[in-house]
Amino acid sequence: MRSVRRACLLIIGVLVTAACGTAASDLTSTPDETTTSPVSATFTVTTTMVSSEFTRPIWVTAPDDADSEEWGTWPIVYLLHGLGGSGEGLSVMAAEIARHGVVVFAPDYRSTEFHHIEQDAECSYRYAMTVAEGFGGDTGKPSIGVGHSMGASVGLFGSMSEDLYGSGGTYDRCYTGTPRSDVIVAIAGCYYEFDGETFSFDTTTYTNDDAEIVMVVGSDDEVCEPWQSRDATDALRAAGHDVRLIEVQGGDHANVVFFDAQWIPAPDDPVGDQVVEIILGAIGLSG
Repeated sequence: MRSVRRACLLIIGVLVTAACGTAASDLTSTPDETTTSPVSATFTVTTTMVSSEFTRPIWVTAPDDADSEEWGTWPIVYLLHGLGGSGEGLSVMAAEIARHGVVVFAPDYRSTEFHHIEQDAECSYRYAMTVAEGFGGDTGKPSIGVGHSMGASVGLFGSMSEDLYGSGGTYDRCYTGTPRSDVIVAIAGCYYEFDGETFSFDTTTYTNDDAEIVMVVGSDDEVCEPWQSRDATDALRAAGHDVRLIEVQGGDHANVVFFDAQWIPAPDDPVGDQVVEIILGAIGLSG
């Protein structure tokens, strides 16, 4: 029975089936905030690719000043792409975050192959935390999980399921269990509906009760409409979790992560800048 429930929850995460049920909550949540304070970037950054026998490529973007007095004190962000994307494809967002003194790991995971998603996403996270100090990251600080679109669903499921993936959890395919993210920023997720398919948003295995969750969605998102983030916020609050909802005015499904409507990188998009500020605020770096 446990394996059936686990499989159902994973299917929800990858947005490929309606077998687990349908959405049912009312649209009751309103945005908790819509703006953030700007913060100055101070570092130049370098991107490196790392991997292990258990992972796909992981793109690490970090401040390149190893002589900085802040080396070894930088917080760590684990950044998950959406359906059909790649870690490298989030390079603009990763660089904008890292320039503020953050180490960002953006893995590739086989988002279109259901049976690989769990291993790719979880093993990359565990491996990232073992090598983060080599890039100046501080594993003693709260870790931050950030996901976009399908990455929001996969990230929420992985980050919140302490009993499955955390220290002492039941998942044992790679490395040892790693503490779950302390802060989760879920951007533009399809939690109930995608491409004509409907499914449930089940929080029953979300046992990481201490996590802070920030739900982010663009007001003009037509792929994962804002109601989905509102309903998911309601469900998380009903389950007793600490969650905030932020709607970004003028945001759509692409520009929240620095792409235009044709999915061409748009590094100067102000909506992307607002989302970076939200992430920095969740880390505790905003002004």
